[in-house]
Amino acid sequence: MASELDARRLDQFERGLLAGDAVRVRAPEIWRTLAQVFPHRTPGPAERRLLLDALMFVEARGRIRLPPTRGKRWDRSMDPAVPTSVDVVREQAAPSGFPWRTFPWHANLHWVVHCRNLSEQQVDFLRRVHDGFVNGAFREPAPLKYRSLQLTDDEKMLASLAGTSLFAPGRLTLELLTCLPYALPLAWEAVGDGERMVIFENAGPFVVAWRVLGEMEAKPYDLIAYGGGRSVLAALGHIKTIGRSVESIHYVGDLDHAGLDIAWAARKCAQELGLPPVLPASELHRQMLTTAGAFGHPQGWPTQKGFSEDERQRGLDVVAPPLRKQVEAVLCAGCRIPEEVLGPNELRSAWATLREP
Repeated sequence: MASELDARRLDQFERGLLAGDAVRVRAPEIWRTLAQVFPHRTPGPAERRLLLDALMFVEARGRIRLPPTRGKRWDRSMDPAVPTSVDVVREQAAPSGFPWRTFPWHANLHWVVHCRNLSEQQVDFLRRVHDGFVNGAFREPAPLKYRSLQLTDDEKMLASLAGTSLFAPGRLTLELLTCLPYALPLAWEAVGDGERMVIFENAGPFVVAWRVLGEMEAKPYDLIAYGGGRSVLAALGHIKTIGRSVESIHYVGDLDHAGLDIAWAARKCAQELGLPPVLPASELHRQMLTTAGAFGHPQGWPTQKGFSEDERQRGLDVVAPPLRKQVEAVLCAGCRIPEEVLGPNELRSAWATLREP
């Protein structure tokens, strides 16, 4: 689940959906609630994924029901598909008699008998977990989505359930279910024997930089990686598995709201993973600004994507202080500088004059 799906915001989203007396909440109210709770969401597919994850989380709590996957109540105009309405579950408690309190749970699930209210869906999930413990299904670690299909028939549901009250110290954990940490493979190449890594947002500059670094005797970096845009947030954890020690990580991407937001999120993600801090590759930012001017666009190229004041300040936070005024001028002019302005000569120039910002 996206890292921005913290418990406080999810609670607000749930309360917003359930605020009225309607038994069915339709698309306009669903999107309005999302906008109120997540004002800084990224438009497009990322926003739709955010909505779907949040709805799945609320469904996992037993408060709403999503429409049948193959039914007509889905907007499939873009990926991922999102529901055009959801049904509110006004009665959450299991049938009278609290049957989960008399079931002979596995030792890892003895806490279940103390639960006051469990939905039918939650009880069914816990029974599957019980069977897994009894049958030794969790002896060997497996990817999160595999485990989710095994326990819920939905490859994404377990990630949503992990944010509910069923998961907590003394209850269930992903470690107890032996779920492998989720991390996309990170494309990387070694160009030296040291421990300094630079990550490029886009594929073109990564390929050019790989070749240029390979030619250099005195290299500023020893490892070069391709982040793949926002995919880098799911791939940073892979750094722990590459068999190389990494003592520093620099990042460079497009100088626009989206690119700077990725850098900000990558810095936060690396901190949560216990990786070295993700710092700006300032010599490359400086070169991007210089090259844009040489191409006749000192303030970059126009973009139609706007941003809020909070988004602008957050983006500037991942730019080295000496360069912030120049980058701010680009953003305020409604422009952007793509990372692709870094060609072979620009990279050689940036690294030949490398200096601390």
